[in-house]
Amino acid sequence: MHTILTIIVAAGSGTRMGTELPKQFLAIGGEPIVMRTIRSMSASVDRFLTDCSSNVDEQAEASPNVENYVHKIVLILPASHIPQWRELCDRHRFRIEHTVVAGGETRFHSVRNGLAAAPDADIVLVHDGVRPFADSRVVADVILAARRHGAAVPVVPVVDSLRKLSGTDGDSESVNRSAYRAVQTPQGFRGDLLRKAYGAPYDGRFTDDASVVELTGTGRVVLTEGNTANLKITTPVDLAIAEVLLR
Repeated sequence: MHTILTIIVAAGSGTRMGTELPKQFLAIGGEPIVMRTIRSMSASVDRFLTDCSSNVDEQAEASPNVENYVHKIVLILPASHIPQWRELCDRHRFRIEHTVVAGGETRFHSVRNGLAAAPDADIVLVHDGVRPFADSRVVADVILAARRHGAAVPVVPVVDSLRKLSGTDGDSESVNRSAYRAVQTPQGFRGDLLRKAYGAPYDGRFTDDASVVELTGTGRVVLTEGNTANLKITTPVDLAIAEVLLR
């Protein structure tokens, strides 16, 4: 039996949201954001395992034998928020099976803790707890690319003009935005590759899981097509947009 592991990282403080309630517990459509995120990832991976869409299958040289795969979900939360999460699950009668793991000092340490909860996973997806709109196509593309290449991240084009800071005195210069992409999650990896990368010491240059793989020299990261609706909810404006997307 093979395992796809989804690690949902929701261990941040959410200071940009400016609310007392942790941002992952704020409600959209009457349900906590991270609850919707779990529901979305559970449905997307389960759909992949039972009914890969034809357009994704045609892009892959070989699709997994879905009969041999199971899906496990690990939710990373600050230790102090775990009791509140249990209460929310009871209140909303949330019954999707998942394991809750306490986060670490940084995102790097939190993901490392999540990997330890399922050390034999064949494919690992790492997803932001406040991205509740990842769709089945994005998830399927990432799984297939990770299985084939080792590491894959979904991206979208940058729509704003960009400027690069060239010093501490406010100088800047324009850059060609067509050479850049905005990175989303879930980011997908072969389990052995990601575990090897996370065996390295922490480095302050790590910004996401793909950067851990690259900076430790563990593997090459390929890009897949993301979705602009795959919003990361970090500000009150994002929260308002999320409510619109649910309509």
